[in-house]
Amino acid sequence: MASPANPLTARVMVNRLWHYVFGRGIVSTVDNFGLLGERPTHPELLDHLAVRFVEQGWSVKKLLRYLVTSQAFQQSSQTSKAAERNDPGNVFLSNMPVRRLDAHAIRDGLLATTGELDLAMFERGVNVYYLNKTDGGRGKGPLDGNGRRSVYLRVLRNTHSSFLETFDAPKQTMTRGKRDTTNVPAQALTMLNDPFVIEQAAKWAERVIASDLKPTDRLRLMYQRAFGRDPSTHEIQANLDYISDLNTYHASGSKPADSAKTTKLVWQDVAHALFCLKEFIYVR
Repeated sequence: MASPANPLTARVMVNRLWHYVFGRGIVSTVDNFGLLGERPTHPELLDHLAVRFVEQGWSVKKLLRYLVTSQAFQQSSQTSKAAERNDPGNVFLSNMPVRRLDAHAIRDGLLATTGELDLAMFERGVNVYYLNKTDGGRGKGPLDGNGRRSVYLRVLRNTHSSFLETFDAPKQTMTRGKRDTTNVPAQALTMLNDPFVIEQAAKWAERVIASDLKPTDRLRLMYQRAFGRDPSTHEIQANLDYISDLNTYHASGSKPADSAKTTKLVWQDVAHALFCLKEFIYVR
């Protein structure tokens, strides 16, 4: 399979890596390079990447670095009228495709944003947290997986993470070269109600409050961590209005919270709202 005389293995591998980075393979049928599969959109590019991959010792890391430092990867996702007219499907990559993060990246993104992500490598894996008894075969793991990256969650046939499955994580008993990317109400409901998301919003709120910044500076810090950008003037004002309404809501009612608890609940709601924005799980 790894013989230089066999061109198929290298082509399939680089095509899967291209699909992972750009959201669509040079051959869109990543699991089928046969007669029933699609033809490559850029055959010369596929050959170039395959040759380079082999020459560099089949190094996945080197090829990924080559792809993410390319001009194609660094393009904006904004399109032009000419591109929409001449290449409506963006087959020729006139702009960077907008793509949703996969399930594991969404989970890791939540942990990274709140500062809870454990970047330690190797060590023992962590049991998956599951909501229903039918989802778990062994001992239930901690809600946040001890902050470990998703790659270190144990993969067992009878243990399922409902959070990951909601965002199209493939079944453990199947091999998938191309993950499904769905957009269904269950995903929005998961971001609203999943205990893992709620817990991370609470932890993020604690960190934001501990920063002892003014509300506008807190919002800038949160937008930078969640979206890698500063909020617009309109976004700051909308959030300040939201914070004012939340203060009134949490400080009133049949069981009003004290000042410290109200502050935490307010910023937890703000953090949770940012998690629920599409921008948090989509790469532009």
